[in-house]
Amino acid sequence: MTIHTFTAVDAKENNTTHSQDKAIADNNVINIRSARKAQEKAQQELLDYMMWTMKHDMDPHRLYDDPIEAYRDEIKATLSVA
Repeated sequence: MTIHTFTAVDAKENNTTHSQDKAIADNNVINIRSARKAQEKAQQELLDYMMWTMKHDMDPHRLYDDPIEAYRDEIKATLSVA
């Protein structure tokens, strides 16, 4: 039969390990939230871009070399005026 005894050093090491695990878990939660927000922002921008393309009489891909850049410029101009 083995009897394990814990010293103050063992308790401190265990506490430090727990703190590191908690910090890693907290960072993962923040990363998941950030990733979700970034994905939602990208989805909204895609939807807005698609609606913008529908407002043109002619396909913007034929009108512009880079229609996404034209879209972003137009949106920036709209936001700066408002």
